[in-house]
Amino acid sequence: MKLKKYIYRKNKVENWTEVFQNPCQVTVRSFQTGTVKINRKGTLNPDHPLAGDVQEEELEVPILVYWVRHKEKGDILLDAGLDASYITDPYGGLEGSSVDEFKLGEHKNIAYHIQDHGIELKTVFLSHLHADHAAGVRELPRDIPYIISKGEYDEYQPEVHGDFLEGLEELYEIDFSQATKIPPIGSSIDILGDGSLWTIWTPGHTPGHMSFLVNGMEGPVLLTMDAAFIHENLETGVAPGDYTWNVEMAQETLEKIIEFLREYPQVRVGPGHGTLKLSI
Repeated sequence: MKLKKYIYRKNKVENWTEVFQNPCQVTVRSFQTGTVKINRKGTLNPDHPLAGDVQEEELEVPILVYWVRHKEKGDILLDAGLDASYITDPYGGLEGSSVDEFKLGEHKNIAYHIQDHGIELKTVFLSHLHADHAAGVRELPRDIPYIISKGEYDEYQPEVHGDFLEGLEELYEIDFSQATKIPPIGSSIDILGDGSLWTIWTPGHTPGHMSFLVNGMEGPVLLTMDAAFIHENLETGVAPGDYTWNVEMAQETLEKIIEFLREYPQVRVGPGHGTLKLSI
């Protein structure tokens, strides 16, 4: 695997008001590729002072992939969800005590969605490399760019992440260290160069986790990915305590996201495992 630097142009804007005043010909929709069970007591950090009395409760939540269609850049995926191997095997062919378990029905794997909607895939951005976000790469084309944040591949563990990236000769990394910090959310990059799709550095869940903002004609959409698992993270102001690389950093990231949503209430938001809706 060869890691290559993803080249981007530095932003010409320094505030989100200007971005939102110039929406673009870009659309976004979600596909569900299976479900995963998470515990509410891990989804909301029980040690946070705002958490209250968080009870043990099993939540079955969707595994989501986002399809962005750009007028000029074509079809783009944000994350890859699950591949068809999970239809018959909840572990996707992986073994070991650290392997995650998922549920996937027929005609729900990412390759089926691609074919069913006539998508001519040009690029895939991966928010991070956990199985429910990256396993679907196994059944996607190998001759297109796959892009992650710098630092994410350093945590890649074959015994946990499996062979999701097998067959890829190159993996592009976005270096956020030189990115413009647009308050209040932080380091953000106009990744296509026309204001339509933004990548935002949101570390905590993993070291290189990134979220996305789609600036379309129907209004801006913030996709937090796993910087917020469910809407309750945004509503309570409490980040996850489990399933998280750095709980303190995850909390700081969540608070920046909430501040952004309060400042720009026109933004629809979709957490990593929840539906799109208007801000908190």
